[in-house]
Amino acid sequence: MSGISMLGFDDVMNALDYESFGSREYRVGTNVEYAIYVEFGTSRNQAQPFLRPAVEQAVSELDQYAGDADSPEEVVERLALKIEEYAKDNAPVDTGNLRGSIEAQRVS
Repeated sequence: MSGISMLGFDDVMNALDYESFGSREYRVGTNVEYAIYVEFGTSRNQAQPFLRPAVEQAVSELDQYAGDADSPEEVVERLALKIEEYAKDNAPVDTGNLRGSIEAQRVS
């Protein structure tokens, strides 16, 4: 995701007194097939971004909700859950299927 910088992230990570031997990975998204058309638009429909703005907002506020994390893994989890929250807030609602399908899922 080019264009997104995580200001303050290094400070948060450096403040953690933690040694990790693993990693934690999350995916935030939806399984609704039309989500990409909502996010980026089509030749007939204007884009209604919900996921990219959610990432930008969550990253910009990282120090507010991750500063007291006990581990880098906890920072990643909190970030994923915030992205999920903001994406649900930003998703346009027609039937509610898109909003209801957005989730943060741990993959490792």
